[in-house]
Amino acid sequence: PAVPVIHSADYLDHRDRLLTADRLTIIGAGQSGAEIFLDQLRARPAGREGLHWLARTPAFAPMEYSKIGLEHFTPDYTRYFHSLPERVRDALVPGQWQLHKAIDHDTLAAIHDELYRRTLDGGWPDATLTPGVCVRTAGRVGATKIELHLDHTQQGTRSRLTADAVILATGYREARMDTLLAALDPYVRRDSAERPRIDVNHRLILDPSVTGSVYVQNAETHTHGVGAPDLGLAAWRSATILNSLTDTTPYPLPTRTAFTTFGLPQAPAARTGTVPRQGSTLVPRG
Repeated sequence: PAVPVIHSADYLDHRDRLLTADRLTIIGAGQSGAEIFLDQLRARPAGREGLHWLARTPAFAPMEYSKIGLEHFTPDYTRYFHSLPERVRDALVPGQWQLHKAIDHDTLAAIHDELYRRTLDGGWPDATLTPGVCVRTAGRVGATKIELHLDHTQQGTRSRLTADAVILATGYREARMDTLLAALDPYVRRDSAERPRIDVNHRLILDPSVTGSVYVQNAETHTHGVGAPDLGLAAWRSATILNSLTDTTPYPLPTRTAFTTFGLPQAPAARTGTVPRQGSTLVPRG
């Protein structure tokens, strides 16, 4: 049979077959990858686990789930993020992966406990966890194995890994909305990366000749930040859109939603006739 290479979404359908693979590689350090690794680890004999877990992220890291950390998923942060320059927004999003792409604390603890338990008799589990790795290419070796070509981003080194089966816990590609809105394409205003510009009310910025409005949800991470696809903000987004669409406030929204103050208030302009002196003291001219 062909080497199974499956997406994590299909894991349960193939679980029994995957348990028979001598060397199983899991790619992806989100919650799905962690749960699959833990399930396979628990089901395999000690010392003969045959598992390799790869992550592109620099660590198998816990999800940021503190109450203050979660204030990145508030309307306050969304408005702040939208107000930033495009280049700043683009730099921020990749660095915020622990807010939504990491692993639940309990799952990480369970993995560590299971690995530790397997060392108590003096052995060491045949399970390798390697973060900071990108899969450059992959190809089949004969009919029974697959070879992964790996780059380690911090070391600048390359290696190869052979597996009997591979699970891709790599998430989902975001669907482009260009196909759905192809007829509007000439009228959509775009940023420097050719992405649709979207105003703070989740409305596409269109050519002035278009008299109607198009609102989007879960298509605006580049303008509204990591909270754009978050279901916890769905009611607020819907209310914001309805208020904008009706130009009224059927759903009054709070002016403040976070204890964190994102950004600094703009400093007041100096009064005419004064100049700043070292130490921030203002003195009269002449």
